Amino acid sequence: MTQLFRPHLAAGSGGWNNEVMAYAAKIERNLVRIVNTANGSTARTISGTYTNAVVQGEELHLTQPNGKIRVVNIKNGSTIRIF
Repeated sequence: MTQLFRPHLAAGSGGWNNEVMAYAAKIERNLVRIVNTANGSTARTISGTYTNAVVQGEELHLTQPNGKIRVVNIKNGSTIRIF
């Protein structure tokens, strides 16, 4: 299990506000669960086999068993890049 988080600002209806959104990533067997640490709700679940998960801003960096890193957008779950 890996659990790391980093706070970032959330956009409100009137622009940027002072609300801080923080996420934690937890590896559970073949799933990575992204949790909103403010209220404990699951923000997103990503399937796959990963050895490490790091939340950085609105991105989730997932290390695959072959050493490649997959960068995922937390808000919409899309892959940004793999390197």
